[in-house]
Amino acid sequence: MNLATNAERIYSRVEHRTDMVIHVLGVLFAVNASAWLLAHVSGSGTLIASVLIYCVGLLAMIFASAAYNLWPNGPAKPILRRIDHSAIFFMIAATYTPFAANRLGGLAGPLILSAVWLSATGGIILKVLFPHRFETASIALYIVTGWMIVTVIHPLAASLATVDFWLLTAGGLVYTAGIAFYLLEHIPFHKTIWHGFVLVAAAMHFSAIALEFSR
Repeated sequence: MNLATNAERIYSRVEHRTDMVIHVLGVLFAVNASAWLLAHVSGSGTLIASVLIYCVGLLAMIFASAAYNLWPNGPAKPILRRIDHSAIFFMIAATYTPFAANRLGGLAGPLILSAVWLSATGGIILKVLFPHRFETASIALYIVTGWMIVTVIHPLAASLATVDFWLLTAGGLVYTAGIAFYLLEHIPFHKTIWHGFVLVAAAMHFSAIALEFSR
């Protein structure tokens, strides 16, 4: 869940431990939330497949972040960084998928789904091939991909329960606000705070999907 390289930032033992606590909570949340959701979703094959894609995205983001941030420095660290940064793009597109595939009628659903997955794929390629370049562009692409939802905001709002729509929107706002804390590297515990924002936002999006699609 890191958006930029922190090679020059040295974290204290306390900062590292608090970040570890957030990641342990994140792993427990992702595993249990995914298991619960898959056990409580039923309906068409499209619905089940789209929720499964969301769960894979959630697990990928949380586990990739834990692996990268908690792994000691060494040869594996750059590879884990690529996976971590790529998993963020995957998670963004995966979160869109249940809503676009099951709630947006006409061309809106397929178009927004194609656009967000195309953007996420481009971001993943960028992160894999150029892991230490285009950092500002990468952050902008995260934000643009995440907020493509505004292009279908009216039909989406009309198709969702009010609480679910606002949970989805609030989660996006929390993700976006958290980026500011991550980039302010001089603030103590800035990485822990950022990961805390990510966990809260992920919980909001899970709640929106669970309320909207579970039986």
